[in-house]
Amino acid sequence: MTDSLFQTRRSFIKAAGAATLGALALGATGCAAKNPENDAASSVADIAWDEECDVLVVGGGAAGMATAIALSEADPALKVLLLEKGGSELGNGNSIFSSGVIFTGENAADIFEYLKELRGEYSGTPDEVLKAFAEEIVGHKEWLFGLGASQTMIKDYPGHGCEWCELPHAFASKAVLFDKEDPDGMTHVVKFLDSVLQKKGEVVERKTNAPLTALVQDPEGASVIGGVYEDGSKSVYVKANKGVVMTCGGFENDEVMKQDYLSYPRSHPAAGVCNTGDGHRICGKLGADMWHMNSYAGGWNNAVKLDGSEMAPYRMLKKNQGISVGVNGRRYYMDWDGTTMYKDWAGTDLSLNYGCRHGHQNVGGDWNHVQQPVVSWFVFDSNGLANSAYLGKYASTNTLQTQTQTTQNEFEVDPVADGYGYAADSIEELASLMGVPVEELTNTIAVWNDACAAGDDTQFHRPADTLVPIDEPPFYAVKCLPEVLNTDGGPRRNEKAQILDLDGNPIPRLYSAGEFGSVWCDKYQGAGNISECLAFGRIAARSIVEEG
Repeated sequence: MTDSLFQTRRSFIKAAGAATLGALALGATGCAAKNPENDAASSVADIAWDEECDVLVVGGGAAGMATAIALSEADPALKVLLLEKGGSELGNGNSIFSSGVIFTGENAADIFEYLKELRGEYSGTPDEVLKAFAEEIVGHKEWLFGLGASQTMIKDYPGHGCEWCELPHAFASKAVLFDKEDPDGMTHVVKFLDSVLQKKGEVVERKTNAPLTALVQDPEGASVIGGVYEDGSKSVYVKANKGVVMTCGGFENDEVMKQDYLSYPRSHPAAGVCNTGDGHRICGKLGADMWHMNSYAGGWNNAVKLDGSEMAPYRMLKKNQGISVGVNGRRYYMDWDGTTMYKDWAGTDLSLNYGCRHGHQNVGGDWNHVQQPVVSWFVFDSNGLANSAYLGKYASTNTLQTQTQTTQNEFEVDPVADGYGYAADSIEELASLMGVPVEELTNTIAVWNDACAAGDDTQFHRPADTLVPIDEPPFYAVKCLPEVLNTDGGPRRNEKAQILDLDGNPIPRLYSAGEFGSVWCDKYQGAGNISECLAFGRIAARSIVEEG
């Protein structure tokens, strides 16, 4: 059956959902139009616009803020409307939950080479897009200082900033962040951008609890001329005279999209509570081409309560103190999610190294995401518990650096009392509690303990300093579920931040920035998403101003 959206007189309204004729009669998502005339509009000419702006920016996180600020800086006469789906002006996607570290550098040519090395064998991301990104990356600090950031607000990231130090041009990458102890509260790039926008109230209007539900496209020429968003129970039609910039993040909170594109039947989103793929569906209605839909940060396991009611805080488990097994009781990967992203790997063979870099792990010498089962178990013993295998409510004490180290547990914690797992005096009893084959788990533990004694994990080549035996009762098993930090896929964009259609042509007056259609396709450089928010926010603003 043909989608009724394309049969109706209102097909110029590109709604997010699978709209029916009845729903369209009440606006894009079932909300009655603020102006009743719009419920009966049969053409663009019939729309009675409720509001008008020069540029509509959709998504109030780092990318949306950067875009709005860049527009106001480029042309103070522009009227910008910034819509945020959630209730916080700091955004309700990933930006404010991130570390706030910004990937930068000093030499655009070398950064460009590094970006190509990170792209690897993936041929769908053009050089010109990466080059445009590189040229903006080196300007981040100057741009922030130009907006009023002081020299004391922004600090260099300690150590080197490269995540993939084995690559030839890795050390061209640097990283900066806002001082976490800044006396004025400018402790995060998002907070700083918010402070800048607060001073631009006359040119940038911000609205929260205002999700975009549709874009309006002129049937003649296919230009995007406005959008529809919800304001309470009403659908508001806003005309955008110069364009729309989509900065609405990923789809890590949409279970079906994660199933379709990441092959996770069930997984836990670490942040991004409002990132449910609305923009993907809206732009798909306009014929936008999609790229990098299987690119994401995550794919490690985190603890989940036995009854499924609650996911553990980030980094509650220290995986170097035990092993992970599937429901068959067997190990299935290196099972150590140690974040080795900032170890100095310079001069070593990338194909032989180990660890977890934003979910990428060594698979046959390449670095891919390991597909995790829906349920797995983290198994350790009392010695592991004493060495912080489980941290419970004290998860925040496990940092990026300490999670790869053996640290004595300073706290009294109990995964059984907390509802995350089981304890038993024998492996056989533990297997029965877990519901895994007893013989398989006992054999797995025996093979593991032999590897620890020999100092050589011949199955999955875990580092020798993470080979700790499981031989001291009581034994523990914590239930785990895959976790997704953020997705990068979305509409394909070009070097001008224009969204492209299936034929590779720009959809007129439609742009994007940030994680919504990110450039990352293979290896991800830490702090690259925030960097991309700033970079393509500025690129989109400049393109809009240049095109008039």
